[in-house]
Amino acid sequence: MTYIERTKADIEALETALRTHFKAAESPPIPFSYNGVTYDIRDRETRMLLVAAIQDAYYQEHAEFNQRALDDWYAKGCRGERPSPVFPDAALMDRLTDAVLNEEITDPNPHKIAQTEYPFMSERQLDLRRDREASEWAAKAHGSDGKDYREPTKRKRTAYENYCVEKNAQRSAQYKRDTAAGPVLRRVSEPFTQCIGLGRRWAEDMGAMNEVIVERAEETPLTLPVVA
Repeated sequence: MTYIERTKADIEALETALRTHFKAAESPPIPFSYNGVTYDIRDRETRMLLVAAIQDAYYQEHAEFNQRALDDWYAKGCRGERPSPVFPDAALMDRLTDAVLNEEITDPNPHKIAQTEYPFMSERQLDLRRDREASEWAAKAHGSDGKDYREPTKRKRTAYENYCVEKNAQRSAQYKRDTAAGPVLRRVSEPFTQCIGLGRRWAEDMGAMNEVIVERAEETPLTLPVVA
């Protein structure tokens, strides 16, 4: 196990102990063993001594790691490029800082910014605070009546919305072409010319037939049978 993996394991064990036992009732001691020494991590001062011990061990082994790489370069007669030093893991050390500030970071009070002189917030609390904040422009654009007096701007369409608009325009143009009136033809085909006056002829023939029937009805007297 490398010194980095060992340091990560120690920090994870410290975080687990704080997360599991720190909020226990009656505030009992939380023992934590490191390098043969037992610390009560419920007490902040003792916890800071533990964090300092972990940091000292990490930085010492980190410096030895960089020195070994440099010694190997010297042993090879300084051939090639001089090895660049590896910088410490800042994120790993920040986790130790969070362990020291465990009381402030785990405080769920939503008003601790106003009630605490030097407040500390976790990443989740910072994200929640940013989500609730309003920009300075909101004060300039909103009136005392609560209305938004900003100049309205049109939302930019998405690619799918532009596709739908274009598709509807093509469909509308095709519909207009399909339902438009056709050209007026002055010449008609031969079957239609043969039908010219057909209705008039039918009317005259039907009128003549009605007249014949009426005349016959007038000439033939109506006789009723005589009942004895």
